Parts: sequence; C-alpha cells; structure tokens
Amino acid sequence: MEFRQMNKVFFVFLAMALLLIAGCSQSTGNNSSPELKPRPINNPTSDNTEVTDDVEVVEDEGSINSGSSEVKTFKLTGQNFKFLMDGQENPVLLVSKGDRVRIEFTSTEGFHDWKVDEFGAATEKVKDGESTFVEFVADKTGTFEYYCSVGSHRANGMKGQIIVN
Repeated sequence: MEFRQMNKVFFVFLAMALLLIAGCSQSTGNNSSPELKPRPINNPTSDNTEVTDDVEVVEDEGSINSGSSEVKTFKLTGQNFKFLMDGQENPVLLVSKGDRVRIEFTSTEGFHDWKVDEFGAATEKVKDGESTFVEFVADKTGTFEYYCSVGSHRANGMKGQIIVN
C-alpha cells in the first residue's frame, strides 16, 4: 500500500476510535433530576441465549397490580461497559411469562441504551444524567440477553440476562 493511502487509513481509524471514546465518556454537567422518555411496546420473536453460571438473580424492585397484568419495574443505570442495579453489575432480571416489564434506565457515565431483541424492547440512547424507560410484555419463556447497542459496549461486557419463567 502506498504511504499516502496508509496515512488515510490511519486517520480514518483514529477518527473512528476517537468517536467511540467520546461516546463512552460524554458528559453534560447537568445535575438536575432526569426526565424519563418513553419507548413504544413491541413484541417480535427470536431465539434464546444461554445462561451464564456466576450470576445473581434479581427479582423486580416492586410489582404493581393493575387489573389482570402485573408491572414489574427494574431501575438500571448505565456506566462505561456495565449496567448497575442496587450495586450489582449486569444483574439477571427474573420475571414471569405474561408480565408487563418496565425498565427505567439512567446513564450515569457515558452514552448508552438498554435493549432486548426478542421482545423488541429498547430505550432511547441517553447521555450522562438523562433517563428513559421502556415497557414490554414478556410473552415467551426462556433466557434472553439485554445489552447496550452503542458502539462496542455489548462486546465489552455491557450485557446481562432476563429470565422469563
């Protein structure tokens, strides 16, 4: 490869790396209480993922009976390459088939979202201090992976499991 072409490739790679790093460490300096932004409920189908061994299962923080369906709410925060709930990293979320699940998500460090493909559930992407939420119905049983879809966050470990019994 010619020197000039190698130079262009290097600078394109460098620019992409800087954008990825900036996305992980973006800060607004806004300390006011965050506003939740809703996402619609979707329910497409897909296949399951496997359970890992060294995880602690966490049930919902609180259930609210609303008629015939229960809402299970989980409050997660996003930091660089991990989700946190009550001090636990990438917790396993446990719900029952038919439950309405609400994920309340706040980014405390970086630019992130929360997503689970099998239920078509995804929050908006938010930066430091911003919050959002998504609700969906857990209409199939199994173990499914939730993750951050920003850049290589998922590959760097920003993922967990939701188990539907």
